[in-house]
Amino acid sequence: MTSYQQQADSLYNHLIDMEEGADPEKLFLCSYLLGHISLASAEEGETAEQFDQQVEHSLDQAFKVDKLSEQDICDIRLLWKNLAETST
Repeated sequence: MTSYQQQADSLYNHLIDMEEGADPEKLFLCSYLLGHISLASAEEGETAEQFDQQVEHSLDQAFKVDKLSEQDICDIRLLWKNLAETST
């Protein structure tokens, strides 16, 4: 298994754990990120850094078209940043 796939699995499992008992706002953030992690994990890559970049790219593209509030975007980015930092 590549570090790309290990990163995908680790972050996915961490978010699933976070969803348990989460308040509705946190549940939304976790669910939103889970979708992007799933999309990125379907791509090809070798390193954890490539995986993180793929998720960043996916989020950037989605934020251009999704009708999210600025607060939701900030909260999603903060959660992603915290996840990415704790996994490295």
